[in-house]
Amino acid sequence: MTILVIGASGAIGLPTIRHLVKRGAKVRALSSKESSAANLKSLGVAETVIGDLTNDADVKRAFAGITSVMHIPPRFREDEAQIGMRVLKAAVEAKVGHFVFSSVFHPQMRDMDHHFSKLVVEEALIDSGLSFTILQPAMFMQNIRLEWPGIRDRGVYLRPYSPDQRMALIDTEDYGEAAARVLTEPGYRGGIFELAGPDQLTTAEMAAVIAEEWGKPVRAEKRSLDEWKAWAKAQNWTPWSIEAYAKMCHHYDEHGYAGGNPLVLSAVLGRAPGGYRAFINRFLAQQKA
Repeated sequence: MTILVIGASGAIGLPTIRHLVKRGAKVRALSSKESSAANLKSLGVAETVIGDLTNDADVKRAFAGITSVMHIPPRFREDEAQIGMRVLKAAVEAKVGHFVFSSVFHPQMRDMDHHFSKLVVEEALIDSGLSFTILQPAMFMQNIRLEWPGIRDRGVYLRPYSPDQRMALIDTEDYGEAAARVLTEPGYRGGIFELAGPDQLTTAEMAAVIAEEWGKPVRAEKRSLDEWKAWAKAQNWTPWSIEAYAKMCHHYDEHGYAGGNPLVLSAVLGRAPGGYRAFINRFLAQQKA
């Protein structure tokens, strides 16, 4: 049995692969980055296919001889839905036994373009005739990595939306373990699982937890969206990606990332998922290493 992981070298692909390898699974990775191959091999990946998700031949080549697939779509891409359809078409042609789609918490939120792109793929997957599982993760706790330099150097947790709106959260390690279970055990097929940890926190509350565990003052502030847009442009984000992220920030300003219940994630893991404080302790230890 060979499991294909698409988006293997990203923030959720890597923990998924680690947990798959722990379970003895044979993993093939599809990555767009040649530089990722050595790291993926060190994690136990049996084979890495370097390919472009916009290229039919590359995608078809990755599917040769695989039994299951996990599709982790690229973030904030205008062609995300088209990529999903291309991957799904290749899976149908290859008669893949199980298609796991890494979607998003609340994909029905149509004012966020990158959520709606995933809803389109969900609908197509449900109608595809394939055996499927859809995972809908909340906000990843590990997103703090982007803001960490500002926290470390200035004690300021900056995000370009209100620090007072609650966010449903999940640890990527829990998500990776859940995904590995779904891919290697038969009891999850046909399910659509909304996955969240036990905490729904504001950025201000997250900053307070960091301060308590780090022993240094940390405060949360709202970053100017115009300032963030200038930063994103300098990082070569596309105009579409910048606008999609800005729409997300406007949604968070008004509504937060509301909801979140750990019941489903607990059931998939067979244990209680980790909370934000436990994650922060682990994250801080990693910064010292």
